[in-house]
Amino acid sequence: MADALHLVALCGSLRKGSFNRSLLSALPPLAPEGMVIEVLEWGHLPVLNTDLEVDGVPPAEVRALQQRIRAADGLLICTPEYNHSIPGGLKNAIDWLSRGPMPHGLFEVPTAILGASDGTIGTTRAQAILRQTLATLNAPTMPFPQVLVATAQKKFDAEGKLTDDNTREFLRTYLVAVARWMRRFPKAERG
Repeated sequence: MADALHLVALCGSLRKGSFNRSLLSALPPLAPEGMVIEVLEWGHLPVLNTDLEVDGVPPAEVRALQQRIRAADGLLICTPEYNHSIPGGLKNAIDWLSRGPMPHGLFEVPTAILGASDGTIGTTRAQAILRQTLATLNAPTMPFPQVLVATAQKKFDAEGKLTDDNTREFLRTYLVAVARWMRRFPKAERG
């Protein structure tokens, strides 16, 4: 049996019927042996306002999310693309996760990005912006392969189940690559 790998995931969309939420839901049965994927919710976070910090420490709900991410072996972020960028709510969550004493919630946490869109180029631009943001926070991002699910409405059914066999097989291969890449960043060596 492979060593256990506990990944946490953030869905960039808060919408219940989001293709990105469906994409994250499709991952656990495709994951290699020993990989566990846990989706964390962030919609309860307030809009970033540093007046809510006490002595430079963010509110309890932010600290709890930071701790869950730091305790994991790695992070998956599944984002839609809104106006050639990431959703404002996801950016707000990332901004909160970067707050507080070092190491902040994303510092040196290996991160893989994926996304789904009903457009023809997937989430290419949103992922580029997200990579740039994470680089600024010293969160290494997996460079390849990239998951850019285009025309998602043709790949998921009305209940959000992934129905496209090619996408399913690609995701299976992707998760093997994620496991291999994330094991290069052991928690014990993070700042």
